[in-house]
Amino acid sequence: MLIKGLFKNKLFLIGFLFIFGLFTASLLYFFIKHDQIPTTGLLFDDHKKAIRPPYSMKTFPPFGTDIFGRDVLYVMFVGAKYTIGAAIIITLLRVLPSTIMGFILHFYFRKIEKPLASIIDAANFFPITLLAFMLLKWICLDGMIPHAFGQQPMPYSFWERVMIFILVLASLTIPSLTLLISKEIKLIMNKEFISCSRTLGAANFHLISKHVRPFLVPQLFIIALRELIQTLVLLSHLGVLGIFMGGVGMKEDLFKLTRPVSLSNEWAGSLGDWWDFIWTAYPWLTFVPVLFFTFTILAAKCMLVGLKQVAGTESLQASRPTKKFSSKLPTGTHDLFSFAKKDFQQ
Repeated sequence: MLIKGLFKNKLFLIGFLFIFGLFTASLLYFFIKHDQIPTTGLLFDDHKKAIRPPYSMKTFPPFGTDIFGRDVLYVMFVGAKYTIGAAIIITLLRVLPSTIMGFILHFYFRKIEKPLASIIDAANFFPITLLAFMLLKWICLDGMIPHAFGQQPMPYSFWERVMIFILVLASLTIPSLTLLISKEIKLIMNKEFISCSRTLGAANFHLISKHVRPFLVPQLFIIALRELIQTLVLLSHLGVLGIFMGGVGMKEDLFKLTRPVSLSNEWAGSLGDWWDFIWTAYPWLTFVPVLFFTFTILAAKCMLVGLKQVAGTESLQASRPTKKFSSKLPTGTHDLFSFAKKDFQQ
């Protein structure tokens, strides 16, 4: 019922179609065109003087080219599957283990829940972006630059670096999510019908499958969408700091100058590559990945608002009484009131 209600909700449907459509189209482009990005050569003006790239949006609509002459729209299109796919995988790797550990914490380690909450709440004051930067600095930055210049070999392959990147970002919020889900389970277990089921001899497995699950699943979807939004924001922050998913490589521009570039072309890497252009005559180039991040986060926010609307409607419908009671008085009630009225007048 929840899934059917979601796809009838306009806000959720708009957000879902945007994210799913962009991800699927980028994935199909990989299988059909093998991520080929159209690249233009060096352009010259009327005086046969070379025009320094990047080239403007008027020359190559809609977003122009980067410093390598690559069409920016195709760069964003190719990087969509890596950005959205990584954000979804990171979200799943956060929510699913946290759900299991939340149940374990509530049912088997309830005594340590309070001291653990104090430790996690204190740790949450440390910026997660800075923590991720320190953990990934060697793999995605320091170790890659000497390798790109041929000074030393890189011990990790591209996909190994991607997996390390995803696992590190996924593990950062598992403790706090575990505590959050454990508290959600505690709120459900404190309801009156749970106490009645326990009195009748219901085991923990029966309580979880029959009573906790219908209340917890919508909350898990809400938590997952919030984590998706936070992951996208975290990726953009790491891109500005020079931490790219899959690492950084070196590429020659149109003037044969070697410059760093993201190996996966994901949006955060493009944002980091083009961040310095914000202080030049090409500031629009910096805001292109910001625009894609913004629209994707807004789409996820639409899904979140739609999910809350559907989950709230279903909870209200579930709380309504199933039997309708007649507002009419039972037979004989009129006569009883008539006798009472006559006695009172006498």
